[in-house]
Amino acid sequence: MKTLSHLTLALLLALLAVPAVQAGEDAEAVLKAQDQRWALTAGGDLDELEAMLTDDMNYTHSSAAVDTKAQFLDSLRSGRVRYVSIEPEGERAVRLYGDAAVVQGVAHVLVKVPDRDIDVRLRFTELFVKQDGAWKMALWHSTTVP
Repeated sequence: MKTLSHLTLALLLALLAVPAVQAGEDAEAVLKAQDQRWALTAGGDLDELEAMLTDDMNYTHSSAAVDTKAQFLDSLRSGRVRYVSIEPEGERAVRLYGDAAVVQGVAHVLVKVPDRDIDVRLRFTELFVKQDGAWKMALWHSTTVP
């Protein structure tokens, strides 16, 4: 009987660990998608970037200006805005909610716009949703870090 209890306990613990392992894999996949999105934004293939954004994506800049997906992509394609680099600073936190994930952290961003170069640290919140088996960006919101 004692062996059966130990076996039951071991099985229960193994089953409880499965969601944690899955959550860890999903969090890693979300961070990988974010890294790819940042690389594509900073000089990558804009068609590939477009495929990583949800149709209703919105991008709230640290200036409080808000772009739709079309406006954001147009600013990059036209060259009005050119992201030179986007790099995380420190840990990024990922919170999973089924097929949605919120990523928060701080990033160092270098951007070229017509009248100046911008070198800024941003505290960001980014929302990813899983669509057709892929993590896609749905929302970005950032504020400058003094």
